[in-house]
Amino acid sequence: MRRYDRLPLDVAVLFRASTGGFRKGVLKNLSLTGCFIEPVRRADFTGWVRLRIDGDEDQRISGIEPVETWGLVARKDETGFAVAFNWIERENLRRFAEFLLRFAPDHPVVRKMLELNQPSPFLGPTPSGTSEDLPRGPLSLDNQVVERLLRNSWSSFIEFAPAEFFDGMIDWFSDALDGKEKPEKTEDTRFPDWFFPSKSSEIAEIVRKLRMVAPSGLPILLLGETGVGKEMYARLCHEVGGRPAAPFLPVNCGAIPLDLSESLFFGHEKGSFSGAVAQAAGYLEAAGKGTLFLDEIGELSQALQVKLLRVLQERTFTRVGSSREFPFEARVVCATNRNLLEEVRKGHFREDLYYRINGLTLEIPPLRNRISDILPMAEYFLKKICQANNLPEKSIGAAAATALQNFSWPGNARELHNVIYRAAVISDGPEIREEDVGLPLEKSAQQKPTLKEIREIFEKEVVLESLVRHNGNVAAVAHELDISKPSVYLFIKKHKLSGKFTSLPKGEEESPLG
Repeated sequence: MRRYDRLPLDVAVLFRASTGGFRKGVLKNLSLTGCFIEPVRRADFTGWVRLRIDGDEDQRISGIEPVETWGLVARKDETGFAVAFNWIERENLRRFAEFLLRFAPDHPVVRKMLELNQPSPFLGPTPSGTSEDLPRGPLSLDNQVVERLLRNSWSSFIEFAPAEFFDGMIDWFSDALDGKEKPEKTEDTRFPDWFFPSKSSEIAEIVRKLRMVAPSGLPILLLGETGVGKEMYARLCHEVGGRPAAPFLPVNCGAIPLDLSESLFFGHEKGSFSGAVAQAAGYLEAAGKGTLFLDEIGELSQALQVKLLRVLQERTFTRVGSSREFPFEARVVCATNRNLLEEVRKGHFREDLYYRINGLTLEIPPLRNRISDILPMAEYFLKKICQANNLPEKSIGAAAATALQNFSWPGNARELHNVIYRAAVISDGPEIREEDVGLPLEKSAQQKPTLKEIREIFEKEVVLESLVRHNGNVAAVAHELDISKPSVYLFIKKHKLSGKFTSLPKGEEESPLG
């Protein structure tokens, strides 16, 4: 980052990680290759960061579009973090050069970095009010500088890209050289046959993100209460990620005996310890080129956390009692019902491992927040249970359906499955009755929800579906629902809908959903 001179400027910036909303910060020590970012609020970022540079209201320059680029976090301290820019487009890099010239036209470092050519007028004053002193001409970076920056950026990008990225590049080049027109691909929004049907917009958004990132090999962290079906989403990631023929290996980290954990994960050689009567492969080896699903990752011991971190960093492992290294080629999907950030603060979970497994975080909402999913899921379970147990085809009666929808489901989908299983076995007719369901009376249809409760449930679902449909654009939601933008913000706060969208609505300085 020190190859080019740095500018002692303070420039407002919006930045975000690969997921989450944009945050505000200030660029310092700005150069063509990087900068230091001081966030307005504390932000502990790692990996790739998306940047939007156009200054604040007082610094913004008319006629110049915001400069958007990616950066790789190089180092961190208490005040912020340093970022190395990743320039992959010439025009974006030249627009950044124009921004620097218009922002600080008289600065000697700017003049040293940039080269001015033949006269032609610039429109609009600069922040310093020195429009008369501006050099009149189209501005450009030296071509050697441009090529060097682009080459270094692509080298950095490729160095940190997963192996699947190169496979995708090879396929793309093969298609391009083939010369045949390919039919335009449309996004597949269908659910697999084994995946229970869902009418929830939140589940549809989770599936959309899984389909988008699964082929990249990016680590995925699934969050959610016990019983929401995190393993099912991990299996979906495995299948749509182009590895259905490879192994899918689920591991419950909370059920691993402490004294056997290293052997179970890494495998062992014959005679490496007492009782090792034969060579054995561990989870890392058995996963092959498939998917290793680490359920309840928060239960992993500190010692094993350290060793797992090294495996994920080096992509190699060694069996217990051996010095030979084996390649680790599986993708990793983790899940937990714990608050891992809180566990990191308490020192129970390693911070570096958290950031290593947290490529994309998806939070599976509990069943009680998805009333529209309860009946379709119950009917799906009932059909599967009847087929598996050679039972006659059955349906869910109206009273039983009402009881199912009014129950809070602390055990989520797992509890719903067990309730339907019991009802299918004990019912003596073609229809499941409320007494067959056997839910506690105080939580079933005997206790009707109030009008206020029904209205708030409907209100939340309508606002959430509109937010998903418009990708978090508050202005579009307000227009569709014919309410004011402040009212939308109130609904977001009231129903705790923040943190569910990753994009910043165009024209908003900072997304309230981030």
